[in-house]
Amino acid sequence: MSRPQTVGATTDTAHYLAQIGIDHAASTLRTLVSAPGALAELNSVLAELDASGTAVILHDGTPISVGSRDVLAEIESTVARHFTAKVSVPNHRHGTVVLDETTVDGSTAASAGCAAIVAVGGGTIVDLGKVLSHRHGVPLVVIQTCASVNGFSDPLSVLVRSGTKSTVPTAWPVALLIDHDVVAHAPAALTRAGFGDAAAIWCAPADWYLACTLGMDTEFDSDVLAVIGAAAERLRDAPSLTELDLEALLDTLTYGGLGIGVTGTTAVVSGCEHLISHLIDMAAVARGTDHDLHGAQVGVAAVISAALWESAIESFDALAIDVDDAVTPIPDLESSVIGAWESIDPSGRVGAACARNVATKMDRWSSASSELDDFVANWPDHRRALVALLRPAADIAADLAAIGAPTRFSQLTPPVDRETVRWIMRTLPLMRDRFTLCDALLVSGRWTDEFIDRVLHRAAESGGGL
Repeated sequence: MSRPQTVGATTDTAHYLAQIGIDHAASTLRTLVSAPGALAELNSVLAELDASGTAVILHDGTPISVGSRDVLAEIESTVARHFTAKVSVPNHRHGTVVLDETTVDGSTAASAGCAAIVAVGGGTIVDLGKVLSHRHGVPLVVIQTCASVNGFSDPLSVLVRSGTKSTVPTAWPVALLIDHDVVAHAPAALTRAGFGDAAAIWCAPADWYLACTLGMDTEFDSDVLAVIGAAAERLRDAPSLTELDLEALLDTLTYGGLGIGVTGTTAVVSGCEHLISHLIDMAAVARGTDHDLHGAQVGVAAVISAALWESAIESFDALAIDVDDAVTPIPDLESSVIGAWESIDPSGRVGAACARNVATKMDRWSSASSELDDFVANWPDHRRALVALLRPAADIAADLAAIGAPTRFSQLTPPVDRETVRWIMRTLPLMRDRFTLCDALLVSGRWTDEFIDRVLHRAAESGGGL
């Protein structure tokens, strides 16, 4: 079977971290090796921990092989040279781990008293490893086996609490080993999902810029974005999955995660497109159905987000935001939020939690009139800045399609139906306390069914949408 291309290597941890603004001398992340054969560094990484006792090896039960090599057996053997190795497979459901309260608490109890955590696999297992490292106060070694998400290199975990996905601070790994030989043999669907997650760099920074400009987020960091963007530049226009530059994909994802860590916010590479993916997840969980890989969903949503920005810029060009109207509280917003969530959570728990998030966001927004006034007065300058942070929806869709990744909701596995998509779009500003473009459209009176139809139509013309 043909595999994505992999060339080059990253073995100089201090240099790699310095590119994104992290001081290696002060960093918890002591070792970052992204190269063919990186797994050979595990022995020295474990020796440097200078600890003894039990090391819990976390994985999801899926066999990992490179040719005739049994990668999991190799890892277990290496760990056993330094610790008593204890393998833990959360949930005991082959290949499927959901980080809800039951799973996380059960894994915490099962790993009590350990001296180290070795997390092997994809993003969900690594997120669990970070939680256990944080709760037990022990070092975490991450062995990344696929290029599926950017979460391997950040100090956060995405958990499911009361049916709602939330991102919580956990722990940096002390070592991150990314063996290109292993990653190149990962299922193609995971690599395509990683490209989808990486595609957020072509739309999410515009949401972050908008929020920072309007005083709704902390200082915008163009230097961090430049590093991630330079790596992503090498991903453009790959003719097929087999010709995709795997090193560029890994760099884009790894720098994305490091950028989240160094700035202290996921907004660096997470905007409306990630909200859409989270809403797909939450709808599926509420209905007891499956959903696609995170990155696959983000890729589809990146096309939507780019089309959303294109439509919004046209709208702002045609009619400036009325500052006084925009900062006036929206009548009955709390009941609107709660009502939006009733279809997937009749208990009202999710709606009440989201209503609190939105209330927090709108409290901050009520003090943003001066920033909004400046934004409107200097719209041509802000427009240029935003356009520079965006890629056309058609270009994103073309690159996804070229590697065989989904570009439309109907191409996800399972497909997301029209009515769910419309619910997702209407609910985008009614979920979290983070400010994005959909919030600006809501407060300015533009977030209507007619506008949403316009966005979906533009996305369809670009190769995405329904």
